[in-house]
Amino acid sequence: MHWLKESPSFFRFRNGTIRLEEPEHGTVIGQRLNIRTGAFEPASREDIDEVLKPGADLDFSELSEERFVRETEEARSTYLRGDGPIFDMYRQADAMFDRAEQERRRLAPEERERIADLYRTTFRTWEEEFARRTAGEAPTFRYTWVGDAR
Repeated sequence: MHWLKESPSFFRFRNGTIRLEEPEHGTVIGQRLNIRTGAFEPASREDIDEVLKPGADLDFSELSEERFVRETEEARSTYLRGDGPIFDMYRQADAMFDRAEQERRRLAPEERERIADLYRTTFRTWEEEFARRTAGEAPTFRYTWVGDAR
């Protein structure tokens, strides 16, 4: 078993993301993105071991925190549909990607930064939404899982 270089550490894992931490006594715990709900849920021991074991499957890679946020939001944008501010921001990001693709060019630096800002905002908004729901408050928006709808 390998140990984390930093705590928390962030990874791409299968078709989502996973965040691992060593809070105490060398026990690694984690939160894995559930792409059907958009929420982070406790990672199973098998998932954690799969990321940390020597010669682990190539279906993961270590990420910076910024890249973790981006890949989490790209997964949510791909697998979830709904109405409200989060989904409006996803549509704005998609429009920038589409425009660059149609013009056969790379994203301009200001477009990349705008998309990063949008994803940081959607990531924070999801976290706030799930905290409200956990506290027993009613959802502020509805969404559904659509699989790979892009």
